[in-house]
Amino acid sequence: MNDRERRDFAAGLSAEVDAWLRGEPTRRTFITKFGQAIGMLPIAGGVLGSMAEWALAQAGAELADPSTPLGKAQVAALKASSEGPADGSAYRAVQAAKQYSGVTLNMTYESGLQALDPRNFSGPMWEQLTGIKSNVVELSHPDQYSKPVAEHIAASGAYDILDIEPAWTPSLADGGVIAPLDDYIAKYLNKADLDDYHPLYKALPTYKGKIWGFFDDGDMFALYYRRDIFEDAKLKEAYQTKFGKPLEVPKTWEDYAQVAQFITDQLAPKVYGAGHFRKAGSPGNQFDFLQQYRANGGQFFDANMKAQLASPAGIKTLQNMIAANKASIPGNNELDAVSLWAAWLQGKVAMIYSWPPTGRMTAGYSQSDKAINFIPQSSIADKVGYAIVPSNPEMATGYNKALAADSANPDAAYLFMQWAVSPPVSLARVMLPYSLRDPYRLSHYESDLYGSLFPTAKDYLRNLNNSANVALLDLIMPGWQDYALTLDRMCTSVWAGTDPKAALETAAAEWDATTERLGTDSQKAFFEEYKKLPGSSADHTVEKMGMAVTLD
Repeated sequence: MNDRERRDFAAGLSAEVDAWLRGEPTRRTFITKFGQAIGMLPIAGGVLGSMAEWALAQAGAELADPSTPLGKAQVAALKASSEGPADGSAYRAVQAAKQYSGVTLNMTYESGLQALDPRNFSGPMWEQLTGIKSNVVELSHPDQYSKPVAEHIAASGAYDILDIEPAWTPSLADGGVIAPLDDYIAKYLNKADLDDYHPLYKALPTYKGKIWGFFDDGDMFALYYRRDIFEDAKLKEAYQTKFGKPLEVPKTWEDYAQVAQFITDQLAPKVYGAGHFRKAGSPGNQFDFLQQYRANGGQFFDANMKAQLASPAGIKTLQNMIAANKASIPGNNELDAVSLWAAWLQGKVAMIYSWPPTGRMTAGYSQSDKAINFIPQSSIADKVGYAIVPSNPEMATGYNKALAADSANPDAAYLFMQWAVSPPVSLARVMLPYSLRDPYRLSHYESDLYGSLFPTAKDYLRNLNNSANVALLDLIMPGWQDYALTLDRMCTSVWAGTDPKAALETAAAEWDATTERLGTDSQKAFFEEYKKLPGSSADHTVEKMGMAVTLD
């Protein structure tokens, strides 16, 4: 192709870009046209070079219209990865990883929606940038712990990158299943990226003075409520008359149950005061119990590692939860998380607390992707407000990306992790409509692109940040799964009629048995490590430690 032909081709290509952005040709036509530009990359600069790279990525990944907020975030991620700045973690990871072109990385993800990110977006884009392929291994949530342990014992080298709960870090680190990242971080990472984490999340991959992964999913509970109901003049007058105080979004668990019951009494069967996922294992009652128990002053263990569940705080917590159940939608005790979302989106409940996808679904953003077709369209998108869960919300589960100690390609695996959690790439990932990855970086909360995803997105992000300031963590120590299952069984038995005090005593005995089985002294050492983390107790939150983040 001579110079004149190149100029003509570039002019025509520019017109195709403009037309595509207006939605005139199909994506397939657009990709085909840009495919012809690949041979021009060495000589074409500026917009042509950038857009040709976009087309290359588009051919392998499911990318959004680059005129949309998500598309702009994806363009920015691609640009940061391929053009820099040169000291950016995304760019440095890509440049260092090119030497491993042809390698395939085996990475575990929770089966279902979580796995769509590496299948549809991050995996294909990484391959286009570096030549490194990814094999996504979908596992059930329990298998995300047990399978890596089994493969490590077998020395199979089956996995390179592991998605793990922060709660599993001590066990997997001490068991040699995962490798520390400190040396890799010193070699490759822009250290400013660590300071971009919210303080609650920054510490979660740390254990015994080392860093064992990158935090990658801000699973923060938040309260979502119907503004139209709380602002209704007749309801406000009736509540003031009955209780002698204003109808407000509840700040205590006693007020939560009272407000929920009032709304149910006034509006049922059209709208009920609240709804909760109370069905055993779906995903489990432990998260709600843990946040309320500690907000009520409950302690997990005494100085000798004896469980303290059977306490006034435990009884008060179960009583509050029972009161909330009575005020809730019929069938509340058999709801799972998805059923609760459906009831909420259909306008059947006035309050719920759950994970951050709730906000995106409420706005109707998630349902823009066919992968979320099991969730109904939102009927309340313009009627919802955001608040902190009464007292202290739970940071329920979350994910770290960890390096499998038996990986045959540890540098390549580490570099993918660094790239995926870097500020520009992680922003695009947490904005995916189908992904269940949730914001965790300060740059996520402050992002104008994320803030323009839906009309109230800025308020949604601000509330997630504010919730993290006062949030509580799951237990991060060996035996977490057993402790959690005990709490889930305990709550389920209470819903079925077991006396709360008796249920708490049974649960405390089960906790003691778990502690003794794992070794009381070693569990005490793990618990002491856990207590150092921001969010380990209501007296040790990010806010109480003087590290709260205030957004402009």
